[in-house]
Amino acid sequence: TFTHEVKSPLSAIRGAAELLQEEGMPPAQRERFLANIARETQRIQEIVDRMMELTALETRRVLERVEPVALRPLLEEVADGAQAAASLRQVRVRLDLRADAVTEGDPFLLRRAVSNLLANAIDFSPAGGEVVLGLAATSRQARITARDHGPGIPDYASDKVFEKFYSLARPHSQRKSTGLGLAFVKEIATLHRGRIELGNAAGGGALALLTLPLGALPRDSGRIGP
Repeated sequence: TFTHEVKSPLSAIRGAAELLQEEGMPPAQRERFLANIARETQRIQEIVDRMMELTALETRRVLERVEPVALRPLLEEVADGAQAAASLRQVRVRLDLRADAVTEGDPFLLRRAVSNLLANAIDFSPAGGEVVLGLAATSRQARITARDHGPGIPDYASDKVFEKFYSLARPHSQRKSTGLGLAFVKEIATLHRGRIELGNAAGGGALALLTLPLGALPRDSGRIGP
């Protein structure tokens, strides 16, 4: 829950603050506790920001902005924007664009969804690994994929990955994310009459698949029901 996720970093901040009140603490240790406070404060901010974004999406019944979105240049832009983060992890991002598909929807939200999937793939890739961001199409659907060569999805997590606040530890740091990114992607997919899936790829690693309808959305597109 939101309360549980915020309590953990708050406890870390409180503990570090109490220790900093002790006299005679070595400078190196003091710097370490200050860095811990800064890190946990940033984590709380990320949780709050993501939760506000997700709540705003969940309350929408329709897309507020709808226009044709060319997916090839969108994926090229997302891949280019992820190069710095990938380089820090020594991960290569490769594009596999096999279609010039056009969907209709909110380009900002679609860019956020693809960026989340690519960031996840980079996070779970080993140093020296490769992430493939792909685009293919059928007669009715665009299929966007993000494939890594990391440890894949454990069996116990396969039915939980889209739950709010559920997160797996990153292999390189053992740290977890806010656990809201994939829930955010799922809401975006739903608003676009699409679907998001995450599973294990043949040959190892994880494979995310975002499916979107081609062409125009119905004018009442978005969430169905009251």
